[in-house]
Amino acid sequence: MKVNQDTILGELLEEYPGTEEVLRKYLGEAYCLTCPGKMFDTVGNGALLHGLSEADTESMLQELQQVVQNEAKREEKEEANDIEE
Repeated sequence: MKVNQDTILGELLEEYPGTEEVLRKYLGEAYCLTCPGKMFDTVGNGALLHGLSEADTESMLQELQQVVQNEAKREEKEEANDIEE
C-alpha cells in the first residue's frame, strides 16, 4: 500500500495496526481514529483538521509508509514460514 493524503484512515488502521502509533504522534488522541467516520476520512484531512504544517504532514506520511512496509515484510515472512511448515 502506498500511503498518501488520500489514504482512508480506517483502511490504513485495519490493514496496518502499527500505524495508529504514528497517527497518534501527529494527531494526538484524536477521536477520529476510533469513530465510525474513520472509514471515510483521509490522512490528509486529518492533518488539515489538526493543523499540521506541510512539513509535519510529509513527515507523518513517510513514517506511516515505513510502518506499512515493515508490517508487510513481517506478514510475508510469516506466510513463507507457514508454507514451509
